[in-house]
Amino acid sequence: MSQGIDIRNIEVNGFPLIRHHGMIANNTSAALVAANGKISWACLPIFSSPPVFDCILDSKKGTFFQLCPTDTNGITVKQEYVEKTPVLKTSFFKNGKKILEITDFLPETKYENIKFPEIHRILRSFENPIEVSLKVTMRADYDDMGKLKEMNEKGFTISSGNRVISYLGTVPITLNEPGLNQKLTLKENSTEIFVISYGLKDHIVIDDFRTMELLNKTIEFWSNWHDQSTYNGIYKDEIMRSAITLRGLFYEPTGLMVAAPTTSLPECIGGERNWDYRYSWIRDTAYVIEAQSFLGYHQYATKFLYDIMEIIENEGKIRTIYPINLQDDISEKSLDYEGYMGSKPVRIGNLASNQLQLDQYGSIINAIYHLCNAGGYINTFLRNFIIETTNKIIEKWAEPDSSIWEFRTEKKHYVYSKIMCWMGIDRAIKIGKMQNFSFPYEDWEIQRDKIKEDVLKNGFDKGLNSFVQYYGSRDVDASLLRIPVLDFLPGTDERVKGTIAMVEKNLMHDRYLFSRYLNDDGLSCKDNPFLLLSFWYAEALIEMGREEDARKVYETILGLSNDLKLFSEEIDMDNFDMIGNYPQAITHIGVIRVGVKLGKLQQTR
Repeated sequence: MSQGIDIRNIEVNGFPLIRHHGMIANNTSAALVAANGKISWACLPIFSSPPVFDCILDSKKGTFFQLCPTDTNGITVKQEYVEKTPVLKTSFFKNGKKILEITDFLPETKYENIKFPEIHRILRSFENPIEVSLKVTMRADYDDMGKLKEMNEKGFTISSGNRVISYLGTVPITLNEPGLNQKLTLKENSTEIFVISYGLKDHIVIDDFRTMELLNKTIEFWSNWHDQSTYNGIYKDEIMRSAITLRGLFYEPTGLMVAAPTTSLPECIGGERNWDYRYSWIRDTAYVIEAQSFLGYHQYATKFLYDIMEIIENEGKIRTIYPINLQDDISEKSLDYEGYMGSKPVRIGNLASNQLQLDQYGSIINAIYHLCNAGGYINTFLRNFIIETTNKIIEKWAEPDSSIWEFRTEKKHYVYSKIMCWMGIDRAIKIGKMQNFSFPYEDWEIQRDKIKEDVLKNGFDKGLNSFVQYYGSRDVDASLLRIPVLDFLPGTDERVKGTIAMVEKNLMHDRYLFSRYLNDDGLSCKDNPFLLLSFWYAEALIEMGREEDARKVYETILGLSNDLKLFSEEIDMDNFDMIGNYPQAITHIGVIRVGVKLGKLQQTR
């Protein structure tokens, strides 16, 4: 068994490195736990709430909860998940022996309406006593440490307005500003328990949390969910870890999924490409519904799809980005934080919520199409939604937009956006024919073919033998990798081959990593490789009949994950380390899509 990494290498300049984190989640919120026993990011009670712990964004005033051996000389650390779950174990080794273990989890049960805005930590020693360092500082709100108050001899609270966060443990505390900083000695083979909880109104003792009972229920919940998958092909461990990660990022009360549980982890160290991803992008949620359909999770795919439909129906429109609880203010502002590795600004909210991104319409229809293909339930409510969305595509497709990449510059006629509009109408027609719906097929076919004719005329450069980023451009965009995957043209078409070759030539880096584009997007600092694109490339290779090349790409990218099989959004080309918000939903969607397709190819051989 590997004994992990030297504990001294987990932090750089006071920041726990992104790759040295595990995520715990429970469909309401999530937390990042660094391999040195430090919870460096956690929002309570929900994903988009102000952080309780946030030292990953500020090494000086950031808050955290750390448990680790007092003597770290010669200590190595390994993180691993309890099989089939997001329950995280962090183990400390010395001289080849495990000396300390932390089990971290957010409780989950089969009852969807019961939520637990609390983080549980179980500390366990082994055959020898060990001295442990216990450090806790908590935040009540953004830039507000709150009022610190002792609850009892084993707990304290911080509060600001109606936000109250509580700490409780099984060991006595010595409270000091701004929290705890003490040492405790564990006897051999002993256990201590700690809980961070939001919203407690009365004093409580830690036994009332029933941590061990909740741990068992949480493991049972996730194991049962895992075993409902019908996938049993190659790469199952990687695919199912990604599936668990994605499932944990859904906010159960509304059925919306956060793109990542973090904000402002930078896409470029020291730059301004720092965005708040604790919101739901319709395209991302649609992609996950597709992925769930691939894995046999028809019940969950159906539930989340209908949840989205209800939200859209109630508002009478599709928004690009939704707050997960539908009530938060999503306007963008900056915080007085240092930023990860000095990367400012640290943002909350997202300006892209005001943009027109045409691909979102096709994305949601495509999700319905894949659910339909997988045998999911399609009723007249979805039928009407398909009609409304297809009509919206017909109304909007000829307009310029901000593209899938959310450019904050002038709108343009992006080729990928047009192709997604074509795909939306095409999939609507196919759904209708599969379900025998009374759709206006002839009119839709005319509109679909009109979009295709327009793209072939204005989006393809004969001199380059390649599609281009937008009408009139001579540059490519990595989103064009999806042309054969969306069935706009077959992978054997010479225009597709030429486009893939141009993307390889202009946007591909070492290890099959890709930049999104070359043009100026109005932001300083380089645009590092976006991991999803490598999976799109592998899918394109599959469509072109290059299965072995696709497999090589896939396995190379899998090798860039951490020991927990988690991925961030991007890879820093200077050192091949993880950057960007973490863990990133769309990267894990890529793991599932390509893995399942390669698995199906293997089964047909």
